[in-house]
Amino acid sequence: MTFRRRVFAAICLFGILLPAFGQQPNAPSQGANQDSPAASQGQSLGDVARKLRKDTTTEVRMTDADTKKLFESVDKIFNFAAEDTGMPKRSVVKRRLVGKADVEKFASGRLAKEEFTQRFAEGELSMKKLGFLPRDFNLREFLVKSTGQSVAGYYDEETKTISLLNWVPPDRQEPILAHELTHALQDQNYDLKKWMKAATRSSDDAAKGGEADDSATARKAVVEGQAMVVYVDYVLAPVGRNLSDTPGLIYQMEEPAVKAVADSQMLHDAPMILRETGTFAYNEGLIFEGEVLHKGGKKMAFAGVFARPPRNSHEVLQPEAYINGEKLPPVRIPDMHQVLNNQYDVYDSGGVGQLDVRALLKQYGERKNADDLSAAWQGGAYVTYRHPNKDAVTPTTSDLALLYISRWKSPQAAERFAHFYASAVAQRYRSAAPQAGPACAGSNCPVFSAQITTEEGPVIVEHWSDNSVVVSESFDAATAAKLSSAVRDSTTGGAQAGNLRQNEQEIGLRLYEIPAFREFQALIGQRIAQEMIATAGR
Repeated sequence: MTFRRRVFAAICLFGILLPAFGQQPNAPSQGANQDSPAASQGQSLGDVARKLRKDTTTEVRMTDADTKKLFESVDKIFNFAAEDTGMPKRSVVKRRLVGKADVEKFASGRLAKEEFTQRFAEGELSMKKLGFLPRDFNLREFLVKSTGQSVAGYYDEETKTISLLNWVPPDRQEPILAHELTHALQDQNYDLKKWMKAATRSSDDAAKGGEADDSATARKAVVEGQAMVVYVDYVLAPVGRNLSDTPGLIYQMEEPAVKAVADSQMLHDAPMILRETGTFAYNEGLIFEGEVLHKGGKKMAFAGVFARPPRNSHEVLQPEAYINGEKLPPVRIPDMHQVLNNQYDVYDSGGVGQLDVRALLKQYGERKNADDLSAAWQGGAYVTYRHPNKDAVTPTTSDLALLYISRWKSPQAAERFAHFYASAVAQRYRSAAPQAGPACAGSNCPVFSAQITTEEGPVIVEHWSDNSVVVSESFDAATAAKLSSAVRDSTTGGAQAGNLRQNEQEIGLRLYEIPAFREFQALIGQRIAQEMIATAGR
């Protein structure tokens, strides 16, 4: 039984444990770390949650005594995090007290650093062509409006300093400090900046023909997932529990919390890809770490995943694939210049991962089946092309053509995805009219095909017997047939049509390249953490 499937048993256990915790007012919390500032006698998880839910005002509330207490708590919480993770402390963490103006300056300074590059502009237009973003969606405007000032202390890996807030009482900051000080431990032991950059080098190697490995966002899920484990353990410490001995408690807290944040005003108008990628590192990172913690223990869940990080969103979403060392052959699209008679230039390329597919399914009406169908994902890649003679300085989706290939675990999953993709075309384009496809007889025919005429040209969807789905958009039918044939020849050992230097990073996860999105995602993570404990205490 997997970690996720134990939720129902865990909820029952939670219902038994929570009242029991509150019935021992005179006894010390069994198993609690007595060095932790959160450790105390007679607290239930509900008591802790209610304490964390207290509203704060905008006025400065920290006295000198409060400041001294908060500064002293850093070392105690750092000790807790080191014991909880098994990561040794290498040095004392620097600390400083900051006001709201300092926080706003820190956030705005990060947003000013190469916020929207040309490379991302290409990825954003590809997202619109594939349907992840509406055609008229202004991503920059949305992110700038959504990112506000930080609501909790934060660790800066550049200065190696933890910043503490001068307007929030110490007991409100301590659980978030457990999360942020875990980042300090990770940094001291693995050099977070260098470790994250290693993912970029792996992506470059993959683009040259090597195996796709160590995506930056899968690593981000490790970093945040571990910190979320320590956060939850710190809050559970007063009642003598942790995620190692009560793993299912995560679900009593996690699922309602994430739903509450996802349904908040901040995300109400966000396309599904922003919702999914925004919560991914915290929510799915926590679940991933919980699975690994349960199956392999503390050493595997902390030091182990730094030594062997997950390679993509699939291994985070399907932890058993990571634990079992599953190897999926990469899906790559060959160089099509000869097939296209040099009439198109490559505009952009990348992967379409399991998280991307799940977001696409949810965006276009398959929310109930999204987890189930996306779990059957076995690989995906896209290339967008542009006519070299296009005069537009700023291209739109009508200037692009698309080739998208996906691979699936079973014929049933491939068929379901092909039908879904074809049916969603009407929601992605202003006009969409199904057309009868060409007659086909013999063994070299797709299992299913659909052709839809749109204002940007034909959309052709084919499900093939090798469990692949081939999609072309804005190519005429004859050219689309040649592309489909070339793709299938390249995957069955036939002509390779040259090698395309291809970026394999999952398209949705490229959002992390934008500082504004990282601020947006960090704010979501803080709210998930706060709502998680609040939910558990109700």
